[in-house]
Amino acid sequence: MVRISLLALNLLAVPALGLAACSGGASTGASTGAPTGASEGSSTESQRPSPALPSFKGKTLDAVSGELRRSWPAYATAYKALPDGHLFDGESYSGTWIVCTQVEDSQAKKVELGFLPPQVPCPPDGRVTDWPVVPNFVGKAGNEAKQKALQLGFPLVSSQPIVTEGYDDGSHLERTVCTQDPPAGQSMRQHYGTTLRLRVADSKGACTR
Repeated sequence: MVRISLLALNLLAVPALGLAACSGGASTGASTGAPTGASEGSSTESQRPSPALPSFKGKTLDAVSGELRRSWPAYATAYKALPDGHLFDGESYSGTWIVCTQVEDSQAKKVELGFLPPQVPCPPDGRVTDWPVVPNFVGKAGNEAKQKALQLGFPLVSSQPIVTEGYDDGSHLERTVCTQDPPAGQSMRQHYGTTLRLRVADSKGACTR
């Protein structure tokens, strides 16, 4: 009986050793696979696109265009006027407009910036639904009309007397406004970047034609 018991114990020990060997092989395989995974991770990181541009929202067109030329010359840029959707093409008045929207394609290295006049608050999505209107300047002094027009978003104000004979050109804006173009009440959405044209009274203060 003693011999049988010892034999049985020896037979039971063989599978246990085999299991230990298998377990050690699996551990070795896992350790050798680790560097491969790390190498794949570093390769993926090296293939990621370059960092995106910073947000330019709140900056003026002049500031942003200069910054893009200096720091990101590879980017193709488009500057869009959000009031009517046209692309800026060197208009002098637009330099003070503010970035409201920014759409970037970092893979293609393109960015489109949407601008609004500084007089218009920028909503989160860039879609303005409530635009100021052109005031009624008729009856006001030309200088007062010009000051308010510039604050509203007209970059230029021109004046011309109703009667030109014997009129001192230097005193146009001291006279009373007789007519205006664009007329009062029109949405400023159509007129940012345009000229306000005033016809002012003659030297006697009359709005005769």
